[in-house]
Amino acid sequence: MDLEIVKFIQSGANEFFDVFFSLITRFGEEIFFVCLFLIFYWVVSYNYAFKFALFYLTSVLINNVLKIIVKRPRPWMASDLVDNKLPATGMSFPSGHSQGIACISTFIVYDCYKYKPFKKGVNITILVSLIVLSLLVGFSRIYLGQHYLTDVIAGLVLGVLVILLINFIYSKISNKFKSKFNLEATLAFLSLVLMVAVVVVSLTDFVSYETALKVFKYAGMLIGTTLGYMLSKRLVEEINETMLAKLVKVIVGLIVVFGLIILFGLIPETQFVVGMSVLIVAFVATFVYPYVFSLIYKKIKKA
Repeated sequence: MDLEIVKFIQSGANEFFDVFFSLITRFGEEIFFVCLFLIFYWVVSYNYAFKFALFYLTSVLINNVLKIIVKRPRPWMASDLVDNKLPATGMSFPSGHSQGIACISTFIVYDCYKYKPFKKGVNITILVSLIVLSLLVGFSRIYLGQHYLTDVIAGLVLGVLVILLINFIYSKISNKFKSKFNLEATLAFLSLVLMVAVVVVSLTDFVSYETALKVFKYAGMLIGTTLGYMLSKRLVEEINETMLAKLVKVIVGLIVVFGLIILFGLIPETQFVVGMSVLIVAFVATFVYPYVFSLIYKKIKKA
């Protein structure tokens, strides 16, 4: 039945839908998370951005573990009648894109309704928009031949449940413990663990090239971000920026980050190159850019 649903949905395929759903599906990818993380980091607060990252990466970890356990082939692997419209690797259950967008949406909606930073009408608009976006991303995974309906449903449900569960656990932790929690020490420890993982992966052939590449990438991302965060907490002065300044900060920052990503993409890909390039980009995004922007902004205000 699952396979028949994929075939039925693809029976209505056309060039417009191919382009539309190829774009929509990007909202479930890592790049969308990175953009939101940077916006939260630059505009909201460092700690809030790391809370968002912790929740999201926990969801990613659960998704990857389930994929390893279930080992369900993707629809286009199971039938030649299913058109594989986008490159994809790994297993099918549960849908990582669906879980990713559901995780992000639930995180944002939960905080909107708990802390009420916006008016009721705005909160409702955000809720409806994110629900629609999550459903579209899930549908895109079926249309593109990457997942079954059950993969998508499982991904969406898991994305919601993971965030609600972590928030529930977090709410039960005493404020005394939270005040003593050292984020810098935790990030440094996790960075060390991933550095060890990189060494182990480099010396063994127990994992695939794709898995090893992920280890290098996440290690570089965490190490670069940790160093940037530690330096920013000490050297970047907090400034009450105007809304216009925040908007400029985000736009210019994203241009800088993606410019670096494109530049490093010109270098032949190896595990070491990927790890180091991600480390450098993460460090620039979390320290170099906020530091330079704060200096420029203070000079403009004084002028």
